[in-house]
Amino acid sequence: MKKTIILILSATLALCSCDKALERYPLNGPSTGTFPASEEEALSGVLVSYKNLANSEQQYSNFPTRFTDNITDIGTTRVGLSNWNLFVTSTLTQTTGAATYLYGRIYKTAGRIHLVLDKLDKIKDKMSEETYLQFKAELLCLRAYIYDMGCQFYGDIPFIDHCLTLEDYAYARTPKEEVIDRVLREMDDELLDALPVRWEKAKWGTCRLGRAAAYTLKARICLNWGRYADAARYSRIAMELAEGVYTLEPLDCTYYPNAATEGEPSASNLFGFAGETCDEWMWAIQYNKLAASNVHAQIYTYSSRVANGAAGCGPSQALMDTFQCTDGKSITESPLYNWQDPWAHRDPRLDLFCLRSDTRINNVGYSTDPAVKQVRDYNTGAMVNNNDVSGNKSEYGPNGTKGPGGYLWRKYADKAYYGETITKNYEDELDVCIMRYAELLLIDAEANIEMEGGDLKRAQNDINRVRQRVKMPKVTTLDRAELRSALRYERTVELCAEGFRWFDIRRWKGSDGQALAVKVMNGPQYAPAFKNNLSNAKPVIDENWTVSYDPSSTWDGKAFNLRTLLTMYYQVGKDELWPLPDTEIRTNPAINQEDQNPGY
Repeated sequence: MKKTIILILSATLALCSCDKALERYPLNGPSTGTFPASEEEALSGVLVSYKNLANSEQQYSNFPTRFTDNITDIGTTRVGLSNWNLFVTSTLTQTTGAATYLYGRIYKTAGRIHLVLDKLDKIKDKMSEETYLQFKAELLCLRAYIYDMGCQFYGDIPFIDHCLTLEDYAYARTPKEEVIDRVLREMDDELLDALPVRWEKAKWGTCRLGRAAAYTLKARICLNWGRYADAARYSRIAMELAEGVYTLEPLDCTYYPNAATEGEPSASNLFGFAGETCDEWMWAIQYNKLAASNVHAQIYTYSSRVANGAAGCGPSQALMDTFQCTDGKSITESPLYNWQDPWAHRDPRLDLFCLRSDTRINNVGYSTDPAVKQVRDYNTGAMVNNNDVSGNKSEYGPNGTKGPGGYLWRKYADKAYYGETITKNYEDELDVCIMRYAELLLIDAEANIEMEGGDLKRAQNDINRVRQRVKMPKVTTLDRAELRSALRYERTVELCAEGFRWFDIRRWKGSDGQALAVKVMNGPQYAPAFKNNLSNAKPVIDENWTVSYDPSSTWDGKAFNLRTLLTMYYQVGKDELWPLPDTEIRTNPAINQEDQNPGY
């Protein structure tokens, strides 16, 4: 199935320009002047458009579909890793590559899309009406996906709806409201209804947008921009279509207190290779080692240094303290919580998604204690050097002086990768799920909570379906404010490390009417002490499940023992958006420096 989308790309086009200077058409294959000329070429062009999403990698990681949570309050990055710290300290500039790279990727993907769209009507008679509508729907959905992303990161962006030429390149910024209106209008219900509910699983897997996924995308875009009634309508349609087709994948919620205990927590059946064929994934970016440049290096970025990985990013102390106890209460309210045994009686997603010290990963011991010089490789029974605390550039280890802050992500670990990075194999072909059924449930819940006259019982049921999967107690309230709190908790922990947090904290408002980002992205970001001390900090957890700390408040009354990883700073009127690239301002005569986003 993976080979289908990648290896069909022999007709891949190196250029998207339609300039007349290129009109020298080959007699035995496609060219940029005539492409697509047949149904087969149109399909190839559609698949190339999907494939282009796989090229958006930045500093070893899928970007922005995964990495953006690590530039928020719930994630951390290794010090100096491609200047990611600039994102949380309000020090980006219009030449910061990591901030401007995505802008170019958006328009490169748009170019691939337009290369097919521009000529699709002209070859309509060479395919069935159904196939024509399906190709058109997929391409317009892809364009909606990237333009929605562009508007969220950059605000007003040029709306390009065709292939450009050497003379046709000057486009001013289009107001983001107009862009969103346009992409939603183009995702017309009648057009989407031409899609199969789900493409044939055995042939296409999750590489193509089916009808259920297309309506989910439409609901997601509406939710992103506060169009709650529309989001609720489209999520309802998506859920009706998904009935009996998509479902929540069961997860093993067994608690393993330490590495000496047999086994380890794992959600690899959902987030590892087995997830690629599960019925929770609705749409994913495809990778395959058999195709040139169709791999990423997340295995290296996320792995511990024991496995010769980069220990590049991980959850923050704030996220670790966000996870509820198994009674559904916060750690500051639950009688089950013991700060000296902090991982017991917690929401199972803490261990399933996050890697803490004194456990194991891919069956290899994991400890950030400097006194633990070796850890056991349970695959072989041998003791191996604990590179997380000594040797092998251990200053970059999880809790090193330049590390990400004591914890790593477990969410995408898969035992199939055991030994890979140790042998210098940094290639990763694990597909990147960018839409799954759990998110659809939470979209539906939030839309009904926020819209006037929304179905709060339906929202409650959506939330409880996600919670019951991991054996967390049901939410019983039907109070709108309390359901909002429950929804925000679920999105924070269920979707962590999947790239939603950056958007959520800019969309969600606190009781003061300000975006949550203003609160959570200002102040110290804390990490465990270097000597592996358990945190004695007593957090303050508000109704939005955002975590803050008062250094004078500890569980044992002794000195606050967390260390400051960095100090975050969020400037209102600037950090809502990233800057337009300097190259865009210098080369596009319709956009000048005075058109730049505020503060840059």
